[in-house]
Amino acid sequence: KVAIMYKKKKFLAVITARERSKRLKNKNILKIKKKTLIERSYLEAKKSKFIDNIILSTESKKIIKIAKKFNLHTPYIRPKKLSKDNVGADKVILHAAEKFKKNYDFIILLQPTSPLRQHIDIDLCIKKILKKKLTSITSIYKSKKKNKFMIDILKTGNIRRLNKQSDKKKNNYYLNGAIYITKISDYLKKKELLTKKTGFFIMPENRSIDIDLKQDYLKAKKIIEKNEKK
Repeated sequence: KVAIMYKKKKFLAVITARERSKRLKNKNILKIKKKTLIERSYLEAKKSKFIDNIILSTESKKIIKIAKKFNLHTPYIRPKKLSKDNVGADKVILHAAEKFKKNYDFIILLQPTSPLRQHIDIDLCIKKILKKKLTSITSIYKSKKKNKFMIDILKTGNIRRLNKQSDKKKNNYYLNGAIYITKISDYLKKKELLTKKTGFFIMPENRSIDIDLKQDYLKAKKIIEKNEKK
């Protein structure tokens, strides 16, 4: 894949997928219209104008085998200690960043559990992180429904996580887990995807489903089946 080098920066996308999932069994390899969630993330990332390379980070031989069928490359096997329930995405991305720090400027985390994310969302995030000279950016959405991962948009244009739900506003903002982009050199120092200087990109609520439970999967499946009929 030949990407357009945007502002002379190189971007590595990492699709993270471990085999065991706590709430919804094998969620990363669930299928919607004959494509696994991993393949759906890969195909959208491939459409991006600016991503230079897409890799898979997994500890699972089974998932590696599945990914090979649609040419998603797995350059290393993720250590088992980084594939436990209590290990956050921060550490998984740090592991990839350390391996590729000489080859890329930015790393993009794409979780398969966001199958409604589109390549245009990724490219607009890339444009914003460079235009605003941010060290990291993440996708968020606005909703009247209460949800976890609530955030506040600060006057500086950055975001911060809120521990308590706010009832003050009719609409609140939430992380949707679809896109995280971080500058590798900065990330190796801070080791966190969300910092005080993280910017945001707003995605529509109907594309912000993060599959964690069976009802999330069924909801996403219904939307995709309806959209792909067109």
